[in-house]
Amino acid sequence: MTKTQKQFDKVLRVNLTRACEEIKDELSEFSWLTHEIDLSKPTTSLKLSCYFKDQLALEQATKNQDTQLVKNIISKKLASIDLTVKKFIFSADNI
Repeated sequence: MTKTQKQFDKVLRVNLTRACEEIKDELSEFSWLTHEIDLSKPTTSLKLSCYFKDQLALEQATKNQDTQLVKNIISKKLASIDLTVKKFIFSADNI
C-alpha cells in the first residue's frame, strides 16, 4: 500500500465511522457497517455491508425505507471525499 493509499484509507475509515455513528443516532436498530475496497481503483470498487440488530429489525428497516436513509447518510459523508458506493448490502447481525 502506498503512502497516498494509506492516507486515503484513513480518511475513508473516519468518514465511515462518522456515518455509522450518525445512523446509530437515527436508527436504534442499526448495529454496524464494514467495507471492502480496492485502493488501486477506489472510485469503482467500494462495497459496504450494513448490519441491523436482527432479522426483524432488517425487515422493518426495509419496509420503512430506513435502508434508503442509511444509503443517504453514507453517500453524503463520502461525497466529501469524492467517493460513491458501488454496492450496498443489508444484513441482519447474527452474533
